[in-house]
Formats: sequence, C-alpha cells, structure tokens
Amino acid sequence: MNPELRRNLWLDFSAHRLIAMPAVIALVTLLVLALSEKDGARHVAMAAGFGFFALVMVWGTRSAAESVLEEARSRTWDAQRMSSIGPWAMSWGKLAGATAFTWYGGTLCLALFVFAGAGRLDLPVLKTAAAMLAGALLLHGMALNVGLLAAQKGLAGRTSSGIVLPVLVVVLLGPATGWVTEIKGEVHWWGWQFRQIDFVLASAIVFAAWAVFGAYRSMCAELQLRTAPWALAAFLCFMAAYLAGFLALAPRRTLGAADAVFVCGLGVSLLAGYLLLFSERTGAMTLRRLVARFERRQWRRALEELPGWPVAIALALLCAAGTTLLAGRDTGEAVREIRGASLTLALFAVRDAALLHVFAFARQPKRVEAVTLLYLALLYWLVPSLLEALGAEALARIVLPKVFAQPGLAAAVIAAQAALAVTIAAWRWRRTSRLPA
Repeated sequence: MNPELRRNLWLDFSAHRLIAMPAVIALVTLLVLALSEKDGARHVAMAAGFGFFALVMVWGTRSAAESVLEEARSRTWDAQRMSSIGPWAMSWGKLAGATAFTWYGGTLCLALFVFAGAGRLDLPVLKTAAAMLAGALLLHGMALNVGLLAAQKGLAGRTSSGIVLPVLVVVLLGPATGWVTEIKGEVHWWGWQFRQIDFVLASAIVFAAWAVFGAYRSMCAELQLRTAPWALAAFLCFMAAYLAGFLALAPRRTLGAADAVFVCGLGVSLLAGYLLLFSERTGAMTLRRLVARFERRQWRRALEELPGWPVAIALALLCAAGTTLLAGRDTGEAVREIRGASLTLALFAVRDAALLHVFAFARQPKRVEAVTLLYLALLYWLVPSLLEALGAEALARIVLPKVFAQPGLAAAVIAAQAALAVTIAAWRWRRTSRLPA
C-alpha cells in the first residue's frame, strides 16, 4: 500500500470519526425532513448537494493544499522529499489520503443526493453528480499545485490557505452553479452543438485530469526529478484550442478558426507566463545552471533545467506572430485591433520578465517579486497618469503607449523598453557571474 496514503489514513480516521460523520449526516437529514412541509425528499437532495460542496469542495480543497503546507510548517517536508517515495506515489497519496475523510462524508452526501433527487430535481441527477465529482478532483489538484508552489517559494508559514482557498472555491463555483445545472441550455463549440450538462461534464473530467497531471509534474519539480517542459506547452495549446472553440464557427462568429486559436493562445500564454514568472524560482543560480548545460552541449538537461515562464512567453510570441501574419484579412475593426496589438502585448511580457531579472540578479536580491510589482505599478499606472495630469501627453505615451489606437508606435516603444530592460539584466548578470560563488 502507498506509504503516504497509509500515513494519511492513520492520521485522519478513527472509530469516533467513522461513526460521527454518518451520524451527523443522518441528523441533518432528519432535521431537513422535519422542517419540510412538503416534498421533503427534494429538500434533502438539495441539502445533500450543499453538504458535498462544503465537505469535499471546500474542506477537501483546503486539506489538499495543507497536505504540503503543514509538512513545510512542521519542517518534515524535507525528510519526505528525501524518502524513496516517487513523485506519482507522493502525488496521489496526498491527493487521496489528505482528503480521504472529506470524501468519506462527501460520498454519503452524494449518494443521498442521487437517491433523494432522482425524478424530483429539475436536472439530470447522475450527470450532475458526476460533474460534482470531477469538479472536486479538479479543485484538489489545483490546491495541491498551490501548496507545492507556496512550499517552493518559502511561503508556507505565511499562507492562510484555510481562508483563501475556500473563498476561491466559492468565487469560482458560485456564479457557475446555474450554468452547470441548467438542463435545457446548449453550448456551441467548434461548430458542434452540445447539451450544456454534457459539455460541462466532459470539460470537468478533462480539466480534472489536467489538474492531477499538473500536480504530478509540480511534485516532480519539488522532488528534484527533472522533466522537459513539454507538458506546459501541451496544456497551453490545449487551452488555446478549447477556448477558441467558443469564438470560432459560432452562429454569430466574429473570428475565424486561425484567428481564434492565435488570440486565445496569446491570452492563455501571457497569463501563464506572468503566473509562472512570479511563482517559480528565479535568480542567478537558475541561469548559471542553464548556461552550464548549454556550454557542455547537454541539450536535454538544459530543457529540464528550463523554467516554465520562458516557454509560455515564447508561445505568446509565436501566437502574436501568427495573428500578425493574418493581419491582411478583411475582418471587423475589433479583430484588426487585436491583431495589431498582439505583438505589443507579447513584448510587454518580455519587458516585465527582464525587469524582474534586473532585481533578481542583484548582489543581494530581496523581495524580488514585490519590488517588481511596485515598478510595474509605476510603469502601468502612476507615471503615465502623472504625466497626463501635467499635460506631458507625449512623455506619457513613451512610458505607456496606446496599444490599440497606435499599434505600430506602441510596438516600437515597448520593443525599445524591452531591449533596454534585457540590456540592464544582462549587465547585472555579467557583474554577478564574476562574483565568487
């Protein structure tokens, strides 16, 4: 048996808890029946659905994140990392073990939801239950990823996952509840038409698989098992194709298939690039290892040492180039503006990444991410606003050009800023590399 799973089961289960969970659920069910004037089974099914949400999606998500964060706070995570447990066994051992007790109660609630709601709720009960299961697994995989990233950045002691993650769950799932449970809705995707619940169920299953696989890859990085960054590129390409399906070939389409894929690819690549840039380890040592691999012509090892943010930004540049190549097509004004601004948006990411490394290559780097965010706030908001208020419109456009109104000028200005930031980062890198190790 998986040792990590067995350890979590021993910690979470006891005779008292095994008896208390079904007893509490039974008492709540009796209370709902007593308070219901009519159609008590319908109200029981709704209460059971909310019970599954509270137990598995809120409590279970917190437990998945805490499975790593608590180890880091207790200073036992390093010992686990040096054990003989592999990344896959560690991943599913924590995913299944840390959340096992919440799944114990959630399974009872889900069974009650199906039994009491069949034929009484205005939705396909079995498909909704399957979507709830997949959604819970998706959230658990995301939470384990967040916990691993926090542990890598040394934020375990300051991260209040017990507050942040449940709020995130409510924010993400609350507005989507009606869309998920709508029985008569339809979804148009890549020219095909699907029942809404069928599309949601299939999407939840696919994204849950991606989340678990992402947790496994993050665990590989945490256990120092090097892997090539093909998974990130594959996920970004999948997201581009998935999101493009809602824009292309729709009844009132405004984008062609190629346009939609490139635009969505640009958006998801930029988002992933910024998230990875501020969450992954950065600094002179990371670049030194890469340079050493390239000098020794160890190309595979160099790919394994490569962080994820350069991959995301490179894909953003490719998508920007793709939208630029399509610029001659006759489409609407909004589409032409997006095409014109795509290269500038990708260059913003290059400039911001170089700016972060300007601070990361300092002799004694401290609070690199916080300092970078401060300077980005100055560049994107404070300095341009101040210059405009003083009537220096031309200077304001040099700091922050109008991306959509003047795409050519904006691309030239941001390219110059990016070149300057890269030059300063390279100068700081050369100065740092001359220091004794």
